[in-house]
Amino acid sequence: MKSSYFTNFILLLLVVGLFWFSQHNTNKQADNSVQLLTSLNPEDINTIDIQQRQKDDIKLIRNNQSWQLMSPYPAPVSQTRINLILSLLKTPVHGEFQPMDTSSLAQFGLNTPAVIVSMNNESFAFGDVESISKRRYVLYQHMIYLIEDDVTPLLTASADSFIDNRLITENNTIEKLSLPHSLSNSDIVQIDNVDGQWHSDDKKLTADQLKILIDGWQFAYATQVRKLAPEALTALPSPQIRVWLKDQQQPVSLILQTTDNNLTLINPDSGLEYIFPMAMSTQLLPDTPTQTN
Repeated sequence: MKSSYFTNFILLLLVVGLFWFSQHNTNKQADNSVQLLTSLNPEDINTIDIQQRQKDDIKLIRNNQSWQLMSPYPAPVSQTRINLILSLLKTPVHGEFQPMDTSSLAQFGLNTPAVIVSMNNESFAFGDVESISKRRYVLYQHMIYLIEDDVTPLLTASADSFIDNRLITENNTIEKLSLPHSLSNSDIVQIDNVDGQWHSDDKKLTADQLKILIDGWQFAYATQVRKLAPEALTALPSPQIRVWLKDQQQPVSLILQTTDNNLTLINPDSGLEYIFPMAMSTQLLPDTPTQTN
């Protein structure tokens, strides 16, 4: 009887072992068999062109490690949004087939695609969404693929959506700043970096206050950025703020304006308007209101 129990125990271990081995191999084969949309390497991409129906084409280029919007106007680009577009290259494929002919593209929304994105001259046309799986039809190299689609909302957005929301881009460092005391006091305060220490002509500002103020500008992140029309720029007042950046001789000039709910900073040279909540004025201007009990 004990021999029978022992034999059954050995058989059980053998079955468990074989099951684990088969599952391990199945999972490994499944992982290795995942088909990606393309073999292109995101790190090799230097140009991205986006064609939208009834909108201006968008052109993005990589300059060293940073990306720039070149068309319809020049502007710094958000790396997060670039990464989202590049993720398309490594998107898993959930089905593929070859269209019978050009006329058959219409049933997939690919005869006149809503958007075509080209990366290094490799083009991807975006069609309709499949009704059951909600996956997107994408035409690439004469084949239609079904993919999970997270990128179409960005690809169909305006060029403004690609602009970096940071007022001072990541690769720039503030060296000097001149700006009004507050929204109600237009007297100019100047702040300089001298041997790694911040100094101001307003002696009431402490070293800690100056550091906090500079950090507020260095890392200011707008809730929205938009390109202003030329006629809107001509009606603007003169800049009240100037920001000197490291290794740049000319300062960045900014126009400060407010509405009921927002504080805006406009760069008249680039034509970009950075929109912040009004509360940001306490981080960007020296004279911040104090709370009283």
